[in-house]
Amino acid sequence: MSKNVKRAITISIIVIVIIIAVISTFFIVRYFANKKQIDTVCDFYSDNNIQDRLENSTNDDLKLKIDGETVIGVIKIDKIGFEGLIYEGTSLSTLDKGVGHFDNSSYLNGNVCLAAHNYSNYWAKLYTLENGDKITYTSFLGTKEYKVNSITQISATDWSKLEKTNENILTLITCVKNTPSQRLCVQAIAEK
Repeated sequence: MSKNVKRAITISIIVIVIIIAVISTFFIVRYFANKKQIDTVCDFYSDNNIQDRLENSTNDDLKLKIDGETVIGVIKIDKIGFEGLIYEGTSLSTLDKGVGHFDNSSYLNGNVCLAAHNYSNYWAKLYTLENGDKITYTSFLGTKEYKVNSITQISATDWSKLEKTNENILTLITCVKNTPSQRLCVQAIAEK
């Protein structure tokens, strides 16, 4: 092998290593920035200081703003390794940032309805949940622990799972891969 070929291979390897290092650094920085935001929301919305916030604020004052967006809480699903911010609304631009809260659903008591994309960094593994799996939901009104009790596919136009209830339910909606007419619907009941 000639010197020029060896030199070209060496330079190519160095360039590839530099590119991998830059990309890895970007994702590591992004992960820790997101984790810091999640921790900030969890601390601010903790049950330890909720009474003071409730007594001294209106609902709109209770909600944090991060990067100009209203953040109503955090959802944590240990089984699939997901922890993410919950934003108000379910528009595509909102769902591109994280989990969305359906406008007309409850924030804590009743049926809390959330949606997220079916991407690897969101709810691509939601279908792997099983009855009894735990979900932690923290909002500006408090924290509840839920256990999954229903995993079904519904029509994309079926809104019945989002109806108000007296029972404390967490409803999670995401797309079904390669089936645009269907949605995966996971429902969980609050632990007493």
